Amino acid sequence: MKFQKFFTLCAALLLAAFFGFVASANAQQIKPQVMAHAKNIASICPGSWEQQNCLEAVSASNITLASNYAQALDNAGKSSQLEPLKQLCAASTAATKGEYPAEAMSSAFTECANGIYDISRKSGVKPDQSNYQLLVAAILCLNKDPQCQMLEKSMQQGAAH
Repeated sequence: MKFQKFFTLCAALLLAAFFGFVASANAQQIKPQVMAHAKNIASICPGSWEQQNCLEAVSASNITLASNYAQALDNAGKSSQLEPLKQLCAASTAATKGEYPAEAMSSAFTECANGIYDISRKSGVKPDQSNYQLLVAAILCLNKDPQCQMLEKSMQQGAAH
């Protein structure tokens, strides 16, 4: 149910723009830390989304996503959303500290993505879209979405630039 909500609200829009940012002329606008996560995920995860090293890479990207989003919320005077963000995204960062089943991490990633989407709608503060798209791709691929193969190909092409 949660994944359905996530997919219908976000995925179609994000797929249209996914990973074109890496290969585009606007790549310089992407924060270096996010670009590093994108390249790391692109080199580790295609074909191996359920492997621990991929889950760890996505979790590390989520630490950056949640931290930067928390800072943006705080800067916008929306500090009341910090605790919900922490609660919704904490589990999505767990693979940086240990091994967890792919199904559990997929659920945690989905909960974080849904939470960020809901907080964004309430607060009017948007997360870093490039970093958020990394999370969306991981969720789609972990859920064996048919679009995953196209996303993987785009990731690998983008990482080569």
